[in-house]
Amino acid sequence: MPRIRPLSIDEAPERVRGLMAEAAQAFGRPLPTVGIQAYCPPILEASRMLGGAPARSRQLPDQLRALVCLRVAQLVGCPF
Repeated sequence: MPRIRPLSIDEAPERVRGLMAEAAQAFGRPLPTVGIQAYCPPILEASRMLGGAPARSRQLPDQLRALVCLRVAQLVGCPF
């Protein structure tokens, strides 16, 4: 349970509501980290850009990128 209460889409600033909706749709539910980052829209926007950078770079083959993402998720204890 985070110490900071995540914002709901309705409570978030208008400029990040679309990002929050996309994340909720991609993961099937609103993510607490996205709701917390919504308190500071520039952080949420930068986080989304950083998260998508490996796919946009095309520096790694798709299969290797997927394996790297899986290993990172294991290291940080991500349940997905």
